[in-house]
Amino acid sequence: MLTKEKLSEITKQAIGTFHYTYAVAKLSSQNSFAIRLYDQLNDELVANSYIHEGDKPGLFTIDLVPERSNETDREVLRSVNSKLVKYIDGRVAEKYHIKLLNNDYGYLAKTEGTDSWSVTSLKIAKMSNQKATFTAVEIDDMQTDEAFANVNLWRAAEEVEED
Repeated sequence: MLTKEKLSEITKQAIGTFHYTYAVAKLSSQNSFAIRLYDQLNDELVANSYIHEGDKPGLFTIDLVPERSNETDREVLRSVNSKLVKYIDGRVAEKYHIKLLNNDYGYLAKTEGTDSWSVTSLKIAKMSNQKATFTAVEIDDMQTDEAFANVNLWRAAEEVEED
């Protein structure tokens, strides 16, 4: 989940040595933030960036609203946007286990090279060459499959601490 601290860190890295300041604010809408970029020399507002994190990991909306436009402004905005996208891409690449039952043998697994699914333990899945770790994109694709029509995979997803 996004935080003001993480967005501040990203923005600070993106600005680098340019003469800009910024403010990060949490908006009233859940999971929404604004980054305001200012010219450090005259405190003029350069741009607003609005970031909204969706209800699924990896689902983000970024709106950049420039208030003025010069070459340096555009370069800094590109840098901020690039750093945000890089961070979001990292979030999409996170791995998840899908726990369907409340025991050690309750994880969804797919036999490699087939369309066969099973519910098993992570240890057995690994020993039998079954895939039990999925990315956000894969889970979204699975959620549209009719085999999982009545299952909320995101509710069952657990982020992998170590792999």
